[in-house]
Amino acid sequence: MRSIQDIHLSELTKNKTYWNSERPIEEELMYFLLVDRFHDGKSRNTVLSDTGFGTLEALQTRCGGTIQGITGNLKYISEMGFTSIWINPFLQNNPESYHGYSIENFLEVDSQWGTKADIIELVSKAHDLNLRVFFDIVVNHTGNNWSYIKENPAYKNGIRFAAKVWRYDDRPIPSDLRNFNCYSRKGRIVNWEEIPETWDGDIFELKDLIQDESIIGDENLEVMIAVYSYWFALTDCDGFRIDAAKHIAPVWLNKFISEINKFVKSVNKKDFFVFAEIIGEQSLVNQYTSIDGYLDFNFYLSFVKNMLGDKKRPDVFSAENEKIPIRFLDNHDQIGQMPKHRIAYRMNESAFINLLRAFLLLPGIPCIYYGTEQGLKGRGLLDGAIRECLFNPFGDDDILSKDSPYWKTIREFSKIRRKLGTNTGKFANCQVISSIPSKCIALQISGLSSDKIIFYNLGAHNEQVSIKLSMPISRTNKLVVYLYSDNGSIENEVTIVNSIIQQIEIKPYGFILFDILSN
Repeated sequence: MRSIQDIHLSELTKNKTYWNSERPIEEELMYFLLVDRFHDGKSRNTVLSDTGFGTLEALQTRCGGTIQGITGNLKYISEMGFTSIWINPFLQNNPESYHGYSIENFLEVDSQWGTKADIIELVSKAHDLNLRVFFDIVVNHTGNNWSYIKENPAYKNGIRFAAKVWRYDDRPIPSDLRNFNCYSRKGRIVNWEEIPETWDGDIFELKDLIQDESIIGDENLEVMIAVYSYWFALTDCDGFRIDAAKHIAPVWLNKFISEINKFVKSVNKKDFFVFAEIIGEQSLVNQYTSIDGYLDFNFYLSFVKNMLGDKKRPDVFSAENEKIPIRFLDNHDQIGQMPKHRIAYRMNESAFINLLRAFLLLPGIPCIYYGTEQGLKGRGLLDGAIRECLFNPFGDDDILSKDSPYWKTIREFSKIRRKLGTNTGKFANCQVISSIPSKCIALQISGLSSDKIIFYNLGAHNEQVSIKLSMPISRTNKLVVYLYSDNGSIENEVTIVNSIIQQIEIKPYGFILFDILSN
């Protein structure tokens, strides 16, 4: 196929039954992976290691992971308790790109990663395991498919720069995008928070498409609706993650999502979930009215520090918004971090296990970045340092080990999460009262049938502390019941007076989950 005119959706959907999960979308537990870095599908010797594969140089290029490598290891993911996978873009990319976001052909799978048959099989096999599959999609820009006359121009007062030459004679595909007038042509973004610069500028070398209410903007909208309707119709995927949504005018993106949803519903697909990458305050997220969920960067940039004890100011987060938050400890970009580093980088095993336990109990949809379950500790100035391979491109090993203590922790606490139903509600960090500096963290979840307190020690010493609740309870006398503890035998239940749980003892790296009930 070369044009959207070659797409015939009715032929793809005719007599086809689309899969639906009975599980509410709010109950998802998501695993995010990069096709090139997860697995290559070859038979390998699995070893236990918290160090990913690939030299710094190799990690800046393609390493050989494939779609078949994901399909062959779906049980590794599902047995941890994950209910869905989010995979980065797999469409034909510029050859120097391993991450998937630099697309030159929107109508074909990149041959180094697989085929259309492979992606259809991946979704089908995932559905057999009751796993939803979310595709990471790019609508904001195309790859580095043409050049400017002026070398690497920067955005300046909305000036439009002249295009020089196409990189290829026959791409980008669809050919509907092979017109310089489709593109904003205003150079790379310098001020990432400024509008219209952040909408109209290029993200580095990636070429921004016009996405406004002009005739060209409407034509680009038609192209992207056709492209991604095609990929849904072909594969029966369960939703999209919108890359770089912040860089797309809300009016345009809302139209795109609405049209996709209209088509999806026409073939009786239910709960098609569209979530977006929007880096900004909640007021910005709220402008994208058609999304179902959003990646919660405020949680990542703020609350994770509370969970590590780096910040003491109380923060209250909720999962009761109209849009569902997808929350994460780290990811493949690490915007705002320099040097970039995996969440486990500075933590010992016991402390990191406690962080995972707490994270998996919080409201919202938890999303775990691939390799976290092996405790990878990548760190560096370049993205490749935190995009390690789980297989050895130059050897016979992989690290998809079910013996990892972190893999086991995720499996255990995914079950506890389901049992307690903590996917909704509010949560906040509590004040830990101690006569000496404390390494203890206390988090309160409210909005359930009863409040929960997550209490853990990130230090190597016994502690005895009190906990002041961040969200006061309605009565002054409540009973604390222990739902989970690795803190040894607990003989006495305690009460809460004036919203303070008095004198709780916890061992080094201990973890306790409290239930607060009426006395």
